[in-house]
Amino acid sequence: MKKILALGILALTVTGCTSIKVNNNEGFQPQHVKQICVITNPKVTIQGFDQSVVRSFARYNINARFYPENSKPALCETTMNYTALRSWDFVTYMSYAKFTLMRDGRVASEAEFRLKGKGGMALNKWRSTDAKIDELVDQLVGPSAAK
Repeated sequence: MKKILALGILALTVTGCTSIKVNNNEGFQPQHVKQICVITNPKVTIQGFDQSVVRSFARYNINARFYPENSKPALCETTMNYTALRSWDFVTYMSYAKFTLMRDGRVASEAEFRLKGKGGMALNKWRSTDAKIDELVDQLVGPSAAK
């Protein structure tokens, strides 16, 4: 009985703690996005974050390129603003991120990654930033986003 209870508690702490919300505006077709101009957010201090974003979009043959804060790249059909937070529990880890894709000055799509309760006792909160950003990008522009 103790083993069953322990397994149940472990299952609860490992699962159900990640939330990803996506809001695609009507007419947004992620499969047509080939380039994203990412506007740098200097408040995001997660090590390797920029490289993770570029690598993750490249999995969908989307060229993501970072531009300085407050810039308005002229030849960009799609721009992205973002925010991300890190938390600490023995080591730092990404606990929140939000990507907002803009087209023609309007929000085309948004995706938000959140560890409920900053991950609490869940062991998956320490997954790599790459894995978390991949989940977010998958939902934002992947096959399921087109549904």
